[in-house]
Amino acid sequence: MSDGLPLAQAPSFPIGMGGLLAQALRSMGTSSFYESIVEVVRQVIPCDFWIIARYDARSKPLILSETGMNGHAKTIYSDRLWRRDPLPGHATASPARVVSLQELRSNGALDTVYSHYLKSALGIEDELALLFPISDGSFLALCLDRQEQVFSEAELAFARELQAVLVEMHHQHVLRAIDRQVSLFLYNNGLGKPEILIVGSDHTVLYKSDTWSNAALEAFERELRPEELSCGRVAETSGRNGWSLVRLQEQSSDAILAGADVYLLRRNTTALGDRVSEFSRLHQLTERQQQILVLSLQGHPNASIAERLGISVGGVKNHKLRLYEKLDITSERELMSAVFSHF
Repeated sequence: MSDGLPLAQAPSFPIGMGGLLAQALRSMGTSSFYESIVEVVRQVIPCDFWIIARYDARSKPLILSETGMNGHAKTIYSDRLWRRDPLPGHATASPARVVSLQELRSNGALDTVYSHYLKSALGIEDELALLFPISDGSFLALCLDRQEQVFSEAELAFARELQAVLVEMHHQHVLRAIDRQVSLFLYNNGLGKPEILIVGSDHTVLYKSDTWSNAALEAFERELRPEELSCGRVAETSGRNGWSLVRLQEQSSDAILAGADVYLLRRNTTALGDRVSEFSRLHQLTERQQQILVLSLQGHPNASIAERLGISVGGVKNHKLRLYEKLDITSERELMSAVFSHF
C-alpha cells in the first residue's frame, strides 16, 4: 500500500495538460514557446485573456503577443502609462517570479492612475504575472488577466510551484533559440558550422539540427534516409559544394547517445577555396570571374553577388556568360559539376 494521499484526495491533473506540456517542450527554441507556456498555465489557472511582454532596463516594454488589448489601451500604455507599470520595480526589488495585481494593491505598489487605466481601458480586475529573467534588469512577463474575479491564494501557490519548472524551460529555450539563430546565420553565410544528426540503432532519428535538411539537399540533392546512413558503409562521404558527411567513431554512455550513431555534415570552406583557386588557375579565370564563381558556389543569387561586388546584376550576368563560354558550359549546375568533378 502507498503511504501517499488517498485516491480521493489526490490532486487532479487536467485532461489535455500532458499534451500541452509536450507541445511546450517541443516548441523550445522557436517563436511559439511562450504562447505554449501560457496554454499550459491556463489549463489550471483560467483567465479571460493574456499578454506577453519583454521589459528591458532602460526602455519601453515591448508587447510581443496578446489576446485582449484594444488599440486605444495599447496607445495609452505606449505613450505614457508604461512608466507607471509596477512590474519593473517589483522585479528589481523582489526575487519572486509570480505576482498578482491584488498583491501589488495590498502592498501599495500600484498607484491609482495605473489602477484606473487597468480597470477602465482594459477591464482588468486582476492580473497574474509570471516573470522570466533574461539578464540584469531585463525579464519577460507572461500575464494572465481576469475581468471579474481575483486570483485565489491557492492559484498563486500553484503558479509559484509550476514556475520553478517553467523558468528552467525558459533557460533551455533561450539556449536553443540562440543556437538556432547562430546555426541559421552560419549556414546562410557559408561559414561551415557542422550540422548534426543522431540516429538510433533502430534507424530512429533522435536529434537533427535545425538546418540539417537544407545542408543535405545542397550536399546530396536529397534528404538521406536514416537506414542509408546506418547501414555501416558511411565513414566519410564527399558531397557537392565542399560538403562532407562524417560518422563519429567514439561511443558515448550518455542517455541519448548510447548505442547511437552521430553524423556531422559540414562544409570545408578552406578546401573549397583551394579548389576554386586551382580551378581558376587551370582555366585562366579573371579575378572577377573567380569572385563570381566563389559566390555562386556558396549559393548566392545574381542580385546578392552584384550587391557584394558593387556591380550591376547585368554585369554579373555578363561575367557569368563569358565564364560559361570559357568552360564550354551553359548553366550554373554544369558550373558546379565542372568545379567538383575536376578534382
